[in-house]
Amino acid sequence: MKLPLPATRDFIGRAVMTLYFTVCATLKAGAIVMALGDTGWTAARAIDVVADIAALGFLVLIVATTVARLPPVKTAQGVEPRVSALIGCFATVTLIAVPRVPILPQLQLVADLITIIGFTLCIWCLWWLGRSFSITAQARRLVTAGPYQIVRHPLYACETIVLLGILLRNPIWMTAAVCAIALAFQYRRLVNEEKVLRAAFPEYHEYAQRVPMFLPRFSGAALPASGPR
Repeated sequence: MKLPLPATRDFIGRAVMTLYFTVCATLKAGAIVMALGDTGWTAARAIDVVADIAALGFLVLIVATTVARLPPVKTAQGVEPRVSALIGCFATVTLIAVPRVPILPQLQLVADLITIIGFTLCIWCLWWLGRSFSITAQARRLVTAGPYQIVRHPLYACETIVLLGILLRNPIWMTAAVCAIALAFQYRRLVNEEKVLRAAFPEYHEYAQRVPMFLPRFSGAALPASGPR
């Protein structure tokens, strides 16, 4: 059977992702509206709503960048990069089915604050990534400015912060297992993206030597970015 052209596959993938994240954003917005209508407000509940608003902002930005993303110049070949990307991206969706356990108000507050920080940083990273965003390992445009001059994959680092907040909010073995699976496949996704970016952009080698992959280098400041955004 003849496979669709790359442009057609990219359009189908973009349409499916746009629909999925639009549904997620709509559900999150509905939950926020319901929460705002609740009269029993406390400081902890207000912070919980702020965490949901930060998550909504991230979802809306994903929709916008998916719709407007650039065509890929190179895509990872084979099944494993696609499977790793899908599992890494969507594993946390299964946390909806995990029953929540009661926790101390102090722990909930810490979890919500970590989640807010994580989603806020994710929005910052995704804003800089812009039209280069994709789920699967693809090269569209090399981004080396903003958070990408601190580490090469800041969005993954910030999503890890969100996962920490989720784990603290529901600290049971099922949550920990899903978060571990998500992180493992996100790392594979990161490695596959590295291969594609190195193959697509000759200047990536110099960028990779100058900027660490995942953890910021605190021993010295990163050199100014010399590549395009």
